[in-house]
Amino acid sequence: MDGRRLLRSLFKYFLWSALFAVAYTQSPLYTSNQNTYFLHGLACADIGYLRQDWLANTRDATPLFSALVCATLRYLKWEALFYLYYALLLGIYFYSLYWLAKQETDLTPRVRNLAFLALFFLVHSAGWRFVISRTLGAQWMYALEGGLANQRLLGTVFQPSVFGVLLLVAVVLALRQKTSASTIVLALATWFHPTYLLAATLLLLGILTPNLIELGFLHKERSTRQCLAKIFYPLLYYLLLISPAALNALSFSFPWEISPDIATKGRTILFSVRIPHHADPSAWFNLSSLFQIALMLSAPVLSRQKGLRWLLGIPILLAAVLTIAVVITRNTSLALIFPWRVSVVLVPISLTILLSRLVELLPSEKEYPNSAWLVWVFPSLSTSLIAVALLVGWVRISLDFQRQLLEVERPIMEYVAKNKQPSDIYLVPLKMEDFRLETGAPIYVDFKSTPYHPIELIEWQRRYQLANDFFQSPTCEKIASLPNEGITHMILPSAQKVSCSALEIQYSDETYQLIRLVSAP
Repeated sequence: MDGRRLLRSLFKYFLWSALFAVAYTQSPLYTSNQNTYFLHGLACADIGYLRQDWLANTRDATPLFSALVCATLRYLKWEALFYLYYALLLGIYFYSLYWLAKQETDLTPRVRNLAFLALFFLVHSAGWRFVISRTLGAQWMYALEGGLANQRLLGTVFQPSVFGVLLLVAVVLALRQKTSASTIVLALATWFHPTYLLAATLLLLGILTPNLIELGFLHKERSTRQCLAKIFYPLLYYLLLISPAALNALSFSFPWEISPDIATKGRTILFSVRIPHHADPSAWFNLSSLFQIALMLSAPVLSRQKGLRWLLGIPILLAAVLTIAVVITRNTSLALIFPWRVSVVLVPISLTILLSRLVELLPSEKEYPNSAWLVWVFPSLSTSLIAVALLVGWVRISLDFQRQLLEVERPIMEYVAKNKQPSDIYLVPLKMEDFRLETGAPIYVDFKSTPYHPIELIEWQRRYQLANDFFQSPTCEKIASLPNEGITHMILPSAQKVSCSALEIQYSDETYQLIRLVSAP
């Protein structure tokens, strides 16, 4: 590829990445899961006094992502780059699935190409999610692009799971007969988010199965060499490449330094208390799940690529067997490796195949050169639909930023951000999940952000139960015990009056009051 073609390709990639990112939208920093996954990185970059936060000193389940966050803030010092990172990953998602669509059907005719782009933008747009949530319910918001159990590659925030788009790249490379490169990319996805280990392994089995079947019919002298090249070497490379992520994940799931009883208790906290919506099939299975299963099962039937049929069919089969095992045994260890997580790759691919089949029903302009519908009407409608998706996405982004500025807890968080001290530890309402990163101040505990090591999970539950009991009935006796936990400040609703000694109200507004424990160390 010469320099001019390379520049043209890069320009198209950045342009479509930006357009797709606007239609899909991003939430403001720091929102939702970012409050969990950015903490170690922000502490590493010496943001505020987060190094003193208890959770920031627990074991990091996603160290590579934290290193990226830390390096961005410490050396580049521009947090807006996180929006750019996500936009580039959204572009990878778009281009990978667009390439798959072109292999399934001829998108050369302008009417088909624009129709596919319009439908693809539509079902990934913020406007679509808004309409679906208001008509069918929140469980359907990501039914066409997300996986089972409320898990998905994308979302409205930059977090470790979005590096799952690399699994789509691996699928594309495998279909282009670049198995070694595909293996490397599969492993790279697990480095950023170890919960992709099983999903990546299932996809690798789907990639290697056709090679195994093909070699079964070979009766040549070089069949052994071919077997090594097509199956053994890629599998060996994969095992070597994932070993750091696998060992790190095993140290959380099956830690060898603690007793089995403690490990079981930690897993139970995750399974039953913190993430049953991800881990317990009885909690996440619903009508939208049935729809997604039907969509995934249709993909191997509709696909024209033999390699893609295997690549979809093998993971579907194995994931189904493991999921049934979870349902029957209720084994928390098996549940927490999320056998159904591979659906976050299978659903978008299945959707892409379905959309490519739909636009294939449109004839090309060459077949009917005088048809106004094909030459003008359909292309105009498709372009208008893309424009509407972009407009709604931009409005949604603007509204999200405005809404963040108008949140009722914003004034007290701004006060804390300006007046915090290195020794302060704040007891905040358990659902005030943005407080820690917005202020740079350490907190005692919240519900959203948890550690993953069993011992630390048990401590998190102890802290959570203590805080929850306090907020349900904040008595003077309970307040007197808070300094023993290292707590120096607490936030209560302004309507909740406390008349205990050794308390000093430092800030108050219509919604919240900040109280300093005078007797705190």
